Amino acid sequence: MIRLLVVEDSKTVQRALVAAFEADPELKVIGTAETGEEAVEAARTLRPDLITMDINLPGMDGFDATRAIMSSCPVPIVIVTGKMNPKDSATLFRVMEAGALMVLSKPAPVGSAGYQASVDNLVHHLKLMAEIKVVRRIFPSGKVAPRPERPLPLPGVQPVKVVAIGASTGGPPLLRQILAELPERFPAAVLVVQHMAVGFTENFVHWLNRTSKLPVQLGMDGTQVAPGQVYVAPDHFHMEVTPAGRIVLADTPPEHGVRPSVSALFRTVAQCYGRQAMGVLLTGMGKDGALELKTIRGRGGITVAQDKESSMVFGMPGEAIEIDAAQHVLPPGAIIELLQRMTGTTSTVSS
Repeated sequence: MIRLLVVEDSKTVQRALVAAFEADPELKVIGTAETGEEAVEAARTLRPDLITMDINLPGMDGFDATRAIMSSCPVPIVIVTGKMNPKDSATLFRVMEAGALMVLSKPAPVGSAGYQASVDNLVHHLKLMAEIKVVRRIFPSGKVAPRPERPLPLPGVQPVKVVAIGASTGGPPLLRQILAELPERFPAAVLVVQHMAVGFTENFVHWLNRTSKLPVQLGMDGTQVAPGQVYVAPDHFHMEVTPAGRIVLADTPPEHGVRPSVSALFRTVAQCYGRQAMGVLLTGMGKDGALELKTIRGRGGITVAQDKESSMVFGMPGEAIEIDAAQHVLPPGAIIELLQRMTGTTSTVSS
């Protein structure tokens, strides 16, 4: 039984959500809240397994309520909103920065043709999110958390032409942090697969460009990858590379239930770049990219997995560590320092 807290200021919508959730035998609504302040208090006292959070609330809004809950009594939070407008992707990224796992649409009106399908989709995703073990979030004022007093030296970094990064749940703020810290003269191309709701990827690229010193663009079929450039896999296509260093967009079947997949990118990067590749697997649910990270390592490339303590979801990096795919298991600050060492801008990596 999954115990839910429903946060929604509209009584009509709140009743509809409660009825839809309680129609499923695996869900039980243990409380409701109409304001952000009520949500924070209910999360503390009721200890639900999952919270559905509205964004527009009187007083403390859904963003601030999510941040408060994730910093004091962390629990999986899913934003359930009336609109998912790709043009309003800034809202999506604010939600992720606050610590919510994902954004889902409210069900269609009761009695409409699409009502049951929309309820089924919402309930399906809530059950998946309820299984995620979340960690307490710390919201620093700066871009990077302070380094530990005792840095951990790492071996010198071999020449790398391509850095391939895979991420899922919790990835966008972390990718933004990493790219913001890479210098303009970064000597490798950066290829990114981020699992994301369809329709938001283009604006995700614009959002990254606001803070990245490196130009960020959507990967396009036939593009020659170049050092100092960041390429993000677009919706609906796997992003792969060729031995000639060109991007290929493939509409082959999804892998691990997703397209683009990290696995498709890592596999071709391993085949085409070998020792000149680096693979980085960040926070996310599932196992996408784990086996292929090991392939990069087997071909002499550098492999990194995010550590458990800093991962919002320790699925993908945890799988990689379990099969010995990662040479280095590091928190975000150390991942950044390792990448910076490729340009000689730092000499130690924090633990």
